[in-house]
Amino acid sequence: MQDLKRPPRLVGSTGDLYNSTVEVRRGHKTGKEIAASTNQDFVQQESNYFKSAQWSADGTTVLTSSADNILRTFILPPDLLSASLSHVLQPYASHILPSPAYAVAIHPSYDLSTPNTALYLASPSSLPVRLISPFSPGILASYPLINPTTEAFIAPHSLLFDAYGDNVNHFFAGSESEISIFDINRNGEVPLSRMKTIPSRRKKIVGGGVGMKGIVSALAMSSEGILAAGTFGRWLGLYDSGGRGGTAGVFEVGKLDDDKDGVGDGAGITQLVWSPCGRYLCVVERGNEGTGVWDIRITGKRVSWLRGRKAKTMQRLSVEVVGSELWSGGTNGIVRMPYLRQLCTLQEAFWLRVLGSGMRED
Repeated sequence: MQDLKRPPRLVGSTGDLYNSTVEVRRGHKTGKEIAASTNQDFVQQESNYFKSAQWSADGTTVLTSSADNILRTFILPPDLLSASLSHVLQPYASHILPSPAYAVAIHPSYDLSTPNTALYLASPSSLPVRLISPFSPGILASYPLINPTTEAFIAPHSLLFDAYGDNVNHFFAGSESEISIFDINRNGEVPLSRMKTIPSRRKKIVGGGVGMKGIVSALAMSSEGILAAGTFGRWLGLYDSGGRGGTAGVFEVGKLDDDKDGVGDGAGITQLVWSPCGRYLCVVERGNEGTGVWDIRITGKRVSWLRGRKAKTMQRLSVEVVGSELWSGGTNGIVRMPYLRQLCTLQEAFWLRVLGSGMRED
């Protein structure tokens, strides 16, 4: 447990560089011109907030996605932690997307000193998935996912590089009742495989070993090679053999008596985080004030509830495992960490269960 008697020190920030509307950041108009305009596009006047920020595996880079549909790569200065003054962070590279990004994923072997690993994926709406590098101004490759009935492009709502086994250049893409597997070396080609999460999209019976229906909005791979997939419909599916085998289990996370447990109603799964031991799965939902921890050995059994996340919003608010704690941001700008205790055995040495509902704030 970290000592937080001394408040955290700000070592770097973008400051007010992006504290403006989408239109200003895109360079269409100045602030005075916008104020004088009488016919405004609502989307252009939206605050240019950061939708997501992800660390690279080597800790040198932060990749952000913003409301102006621009992916920005921030390469952090070497003296970030030792400098006496806070750094003003500027993007090393920016990639403009033609439409909002549903999902972004960084290569698990990202290493700034090895440019061929400095890669990330983006899924702009109604377009193929793109492979991008901060060292290249254009698109390195694209991967079309096509609806066989309408021949329209399908934009995945979740992306995950396969860090299990030797398939690090493969990635999973979650869409409507389907999980696809691509190879990044096959530019412009269709998926290697497409796995339906339900036998028929028209089937009325969902669950009970049949499957799960809905948009696959979150993906995560365990250390044991079990792929977890969550949907906006609050369903969770588990697939063995590195996501290429059969269905290990399907259940609905909202099936419990939420009112009795004080959990409340969620509005869809937005993130999944495995424990290092591969037995416990943290399920993050939008429109929900807490985070559930599930024991996958007992399919559908929630073993803990981390309260007070302050995330009653339809935006995706992510969590992060830091040591033996689960850090999460809230709508009020406060980072919280629940007091936790170990659930795994000493050999597995990690996972967590909340002690009461005490929270710590910074």
